[in-house]
Amino acid sequence: MRNEYSSKAYSGLVSQFNIDMKLTAEQSSAIDDGKSIILSEEQFGGIVDQLISKTNIDIFLKENSGALLPLSVSLFVINDKLWSMMQRKALEKNKMLAMSTIPLCTWDQKHETTSNPKGIKRWPIRPNEVDISFNEKPKMKIQGEGGDFSGFIEQSHLTMRKWGIPDTRKLLPNYVFESLRIEVALNRATIESHPAPRDELDYDFSDHARVFYEHGFLVHVPGEDVILQVGKRKSVKMAGDVFLLVGKRFSEEDTSNQELLVDIWLRLLEKRQSLVT
Repeated sequence: MRNEYSSKAYSGLVSQFNIDMKLTAEQSSAIDDGKSIILSEEQFGGIVDQLISKTNIDIFLKENSGALLPLSVSLFVINDKLWSMMQRKALEKNKMLAMSTIPLCTWDQKHETTSNPKGIKRWPIRPNEVDISFNEKPKMKIQGEGGDFSGFIEQSHLTMRKWGIPDTRKLLPNYVFESLRIEVALNRATIESHPAPRDELDYDFSDHARVFYEHGFLVHVPGEDVILQVGKRKSVKMAGDVFLLVGKRFSEEDTSNQELLVDIWLRLLEKRQSLVT
């Protein structure tokens, strides 16, 4: 992962928070020329230390959480019952599909290409919300719209809906568009910023693993500490082990210059959580 940021992102952050990033002469020259710079982990550590001394971490995290919006989210639940269900997959039976996702991700025959042989369509991310607090009961709440895993469906059922022509009985993950509300107690959680892809997780019908690695975090927590509400159904606690991935998409065309603020926010979140557990 390259910690590379635009000169505008640097200037905006320095102006907003009045911090010294202790740039090298080469970095300062690049900024003056309007070029991007790469920050070292040591420089990031200095930024985090300055912000901790200048601000209340809890307030900073709450007030700047909007920089992550709109969120990408993948909720993975690990338990024996779901592993048994994964045996119905055509491939990679040892990888767990996400139970809930933002955005909605579905199979679409029109999207089948050599670079996307599974025909996965990732829909646009709709507006969503996140709220995080570290009071007596640290917790995070996410609300938005995305995909709810509803078992498997034969591919022929999907193609017949569109063209009336059955083609194959191959099973596909069936994700239904729903409103989602996820509440996570953080008092027992482990939080990891920029999480590397995990071998046991299937990111096919989820946002890309690189989204969470480049600008995101992982919450690993016991299932009973996670409450999920789908649509108007009754909210339920998860059973087993939960891996909740949260990230922010950035494209080359993005002009928000929020990447640097997001990555600093992630490091402060990880630092703050270390004081809880």
